[in-house]
Amino acid sequence: MRISQLGVVLSIALMLNVLGAIPNIRLLLAPAAAQTTDGRWESYPAFPSLEQQPTVPTMGDRITEAIKLLDAGKQYLEVNQYQDAFQSWQQALAIFQENRIQTDQPSISRRGEASALMLLGVLYDELKSSQTSIEYYRQALPIFQALGTRSSEASTLANFGVAYKQLEQYQKSIEYSEKALSIFQELGDRSGEAKVLGNLGVAYIELGQYQRGLDYYQQALPIHRELGDRKGEAIALLNLGNAYGKLNGYQQGINYYRQALPIFRELGDRNMEGLLLANIGRLYANYDSPQSAIQFLQQAVEVRESIRKQMQQLTQAVQQSYVNSFASDYQLLADLLKQQSLRTEAQQILDLLK
Repeated sequence: MRISQLGVVLSIALMLNVLGAIPNIRLLLAPAAAQTTDGRWESYPAFPSLEQQPTVPTMGDRITEAIKLLDAGKQYLEVNQYQDAFQSWQQALAIFQENRIQTDQPSISRRGEASALMLLGVLYDELKSSQTSIEYYRQALPIFQALGTRSSEASTLANFGVAYKQLEQYQKSIEYSEKALSIFQELGDRSGEAKVLGNLGVAYIELGQYQRGLDYYQQALPIHRELGDRKGEAIALLNLGNAYGKLNGYQQGINYYRQALPIFRELGDRNMEGLLLANIGRLYANYDSPQSAIQFLQQAVEVRESIRKQMQQLTQAVQQSYVNSFASDYQLLADLLKQQSLRTEAQQILDLLK
């Protein structure tokens, strides 16, 4: 492999396991209900040095291409270009599974295969197809375990926890999250520790154990700030807002949300911005402030409709699953508009669900 190619590959391959925050969303209009979100690992593990690549140029070129595809898919996911992310990771997976690469570079082949599988799982989990994501994680986990890549094993276990939370199987979510937490603490990975603490907080809140959930969030928040992790900080603030909202601390919940909103906008995270705007709207509705509720819910609709435009090439089932995840927000907005005698506007919102 040429030196210039090697430098490109290593610059990509040495990326750390960064935990990306992607919403896992399920919302009901119970008193002070709010959508919760978890941290999720969406990067891939560092690859071994490629200096020992075979001298056949096409071999090194193929591996370089596959690693670039993994990185490109992550960048597509960050801007909600789901179809492009899917295609990038599917292409990378196919390259890592090529017979010649499996034979000549088995470690790189297996690690790349597991990384692509985990990323595809993340994509399906974000699109609310968590059962599909679990199947991908089940394929990735034993590969990481066999390779002895403890950090990647912990990341995959944490993603299991996120997926099971989406499926409302909270005890399973806690089981996998605790396994991940143990490994991250063993490795001294403070970022991973903080984000799993947040995931555990989500699960316990959903089980109605609000104080325990709050304790986990309060442990996670200072770690995110210590590390300068703006996205992790924003997620912790959002989840604290959710927890206080469920405890009928509406004003406290809104205050936490208002701290998180500019961070998500600063990061350009449209998915999380839409989630947070809807949560603020719901708390205002429960706080008996319909005008403010309408204002924020309308902003959430604008954001989510812009995201839907990026999903038009995905299957109808995946698109419908995404719509279902926020349908209750649209219904709430329509109800509030009807209460203000704005029936035409209300019907326009409901038509978006068709």
